[in-house]
Amino acid sequence: MTTHAPSQHSPVTARAAGRTTTRPPDSRPPAGPGRSRPSQPLPPRSWDPVRFRASDAVASRAAAHDLPRGEVNPIPGLAVKPLPDPSQWAAAVTQSAVEGLLGLRPVNQLSRWLAGPVYDQLTRRAGLALRVCGPSRSPGVRIRSVVVSPVDDVSREVSVTLHDGTRFRAAAMRLERYHGRWLVTALEIG
Repeated sequence: MTTHAPSQHSPVTARAAGRTTTRPPDSRPPAGPGRSRPSQPLPPRSWDPVRFRASDAVASRAAAHDLPRGEVNPIPGLAVKPLPDPSQWAAAVTQSAVEGLLGLRPVNQLSRWLAGPVYDQLTRRAGLALRVCGPSRSPGVRIRSVVVSPVDDVSREVSVTLHDGTRFRAAAMRLERYHGRWLVTALEIG
């Protein structure tokens, strides 16, 4: 008795545990001269220590907005300091976060500038990156450009492009006014 390989156009039938299952024919183009299918799946991408995503939805709408909208000076007679320029501030925070993920800087230096859950996730990711990859030998992080988009009177969305010593990356963050300073309530580094 001879067995034939299933035809490309006929369904394949298999018996497993007393059940018969049928799967549709292979819909991929035929392998021919100069066209071959990989016999094994592609290897997974290597783990990237800098890729990071965190957000704090609670802080972005509830905790970070403890002042009612329109209230500029919560204490009568006390002058309110203007907030720092968001583009320079976001560039410094992004650079520090990437350096922390690369193991070039302690992440706890960012605790004042990141919302609690964002800081916790960044700390956990930086510790994992250090254990998996070890400290980086990167020559440093260079910020290439910063774009700030106002969302409303207390929020800004910022996109940053940077070079981490080996590749160019993009970062996005949401800044919100919190007690007279900017607070990062969402951060994503790709």
